[in-house]
Amino acid sequence: MSRNVAVIGAGASGIVAAIAAARCGASVSIFEHTDSIGSKIMITGNGKCNYTNEDIRPEHYHSGTDEDGLIASILERFGYEDCTGFFGSLGIIGKNRRGGIYPYTDTAESVRSALKLELKRLGVEIICGCRNTGLERASGGDIRVKNDLVPDGRVFDAVILSCGGKAARKTGSDGSGFELVRSLGVVTTDIFPALTPLPVKEDLSMLTGIRCDASLKLINEKGRVIERSSGELQPYDKGLSGICALDISGNACRRTGAGERVFVECDFYPGTDDEGFKRMMADRREAFPERDLTGLLTGIFPRKLIRYMAHPIDIRKDSWPDDLKDIVKHHRYEVSRDILKDMSRAQTSAGGVSLGEIDCNCMLRREQDIYVTGEMLDVDGICGGYNLHFAWATGYIAGGAAAGDNS
Repeated sequence: MSRNVAVIGAGASGIVAAIAAARCGASVSIFEHTDSIGSKIMITGNGKCNYTNEDIRPEHYHSGTDEDGLIASILERFGYEDCTGFFGSLGIIGKNRRGGIYPYTDTAESVRSALKLELKRLGVEIICGCRNTGLERASGGDIRVKNDLVPDGRVFDAVILSCGGKAARKTGSDGSGFELVRSLGVVTTDIFPALTPLPVKEDLSMLTGIRCDASLKLINEKGRVIERSSGELQPYDKGLSGICALDISGNACRRTGAGERVFVECDFYPGTDDEGFKRMMADRREAFPERDLTGLLTGIFPRKLIRYMAHPIDIRKDSWPDDLKDIVKHHRYEVSRDILKDMSRAQTSAGGVSLGEIDCNCMLRREQDIYVTGEMLDVDGICGGYNLHFAWATGYIAGGAAAGDNS
C-alpha cells in the first residue's frame, strides 16, 4: 500500500523530496507558504543555478553539530554523479564551468521548469499560500498537517519539513520552519548569516570597487588558523566581499556569535611566498630605479589598492621590504560583530536543526516519520553549488525514506 507524504516547503530540497517520494510510489502533497514554488532556485548562481560541483566533499561544508560524520554519509549516498544523473533524468543538460555544474542554458528557470514538469508528471499536489502550519499526532500515530487553507488538517503517514533557513526572506526563507520544528521539542542551534560579506573594524572606503585575487585566513585571538579560502576579493567600505570572503563567513559568524574575536588575514599576492615577494620587489627596484613605491607596484595591483598599500610605507627606510610584505601578504582585519545583524546580504544561513537530532535518512530521532532537509539543518557549504547539492541530497534521501524506500 502506497504511503501518503506531505512536504512542507517548496524550495530546492522540498521539491526533490516530493519527486523522490512520488517516484517511490507515494501519494505526495506539497504545502508552500508563498504563492509560487522554487523561488530561491531562481537566484542561485547569479540566476544561472550552479546546481552541483564536480568536487563534492564534506570538507567543503561547515557544521557545529556533525559529530557522527552525517554530512559525509549523506554525500556518499547522493554524490556528484547521483546529482547529475537525477537532473539528467529531468532533461537537464549540464556544462562544467571551473568545476561548477550549470544548466546548458545558463538559466535557473530551466532547472525550476524541469522540476515543475516532473512534479506534474508524477501527479504531486501543490498547494500554495499555506500559512501558520502546525503538526500534531493523529490517532494511530499518523501526522495531521494544519494551516490557514486546511484549518481542520489532513492526515499523512510521513511529513518532510523543507522550510528553508533565514536568508533571502523575499523567496520565502523567513525562519518560520524553525518555529515549527521547535514546537516538536527539537533542538536548534543559533541561526547566523552565511555566504555573506565580512564587515571589519577598518574603514575600507578607499578600496571600494576593486576586484583582485586574494587568499584569506580566518584566525582566532590566539593566532590559530580556523579556515582558509582563496579567490576573487571585492572590498567595500565596511568590509570584505567576493567568493573568498563569503566562503569563510559561516565560520566567522559561528565564532563571533559564540563571543569570540576573530580576524581575517589577507594575502593580496598569493602567487608567491614572503621571500618570493620580497625578491620580486628587489628585482623591480633594480629594474626601475627612478620609480617611487607607487611606480614599483604599478602593473601588479589596481591603482586604488596601490595607494592603500603604499601610503604608510617609507621606501627610504631599510625596513621597507618587510613593511610592504606585511601589508601585502599579512594584513589583518578584525571581524565586526555587525556580521550577526544583517541577514539581507546572506545567500544562505548557518545553524539550524542539530545533526544529532536526525538519523541517516534525515528523520527526527524523537518523532517517527517526520523528516528535516536542506537549509533547516545545521550545515552550510562554500560557494560553488555546494549548498544546492546538499539541499537536493537531503531532499532525495528523505523523500525516498518517507515513501518507505530505505535503501
